[in-house]
Amino acid sequence: MDEQDHARRPWLEREPAGDEARAEQPPRNCRATESNPGGTNNYIADATERDSLGEGFEITGRVRTAAGCRPLEDVRVQVWLATETGGETDNRASVRTDENGRYRIETAPTVPQFGEPNIHVGYDDGEYRDVFIRRVVDLDDKRAVVDLTLARRG
Repeated sequence: MDEQDHARRPWLEREPAGDEARAEQPPRNCRATESNPGGTNNYIADATERDSLGEGFEITGRVRTAAGCRPLEDVRVQVWLATETGGETDNRASVRTDENGRYRIETAPTVPQFGEPNIHVGYDDGEYRDVFIRRVVDLDDKRAVVDLTLARRG
């Protein structure tokens, strides 16, 4: 509705636009990600930062804060998985999120570990509560997306 419509029909509510509309919205909160069973299997702290663990499979995701749902930049996310090149203790790396809270790492394709192919993604850097995720994937998958929503400690 434009100003002319409002002048002719003042009983109609005028919708705020642009920055005015955003300023009136209450802050949005998101539900924090909770660790799942098996998330810490074969976990070793402080994996080396790497850009790649091979080729053929991609792990991506977005990391944000529970309070306000804002992307978290420069957060260290750890990934580990069993691949054709070795077990979970051999195929591990840390990656950092970009300015949009996104991370990405390419790895060799995953292979079954304890009966099923799976990947692990974790956060344990202290400012937020630790989160460890174990995600089962199919052998023919080329990509897994694991988003993390982190809640502050305390």
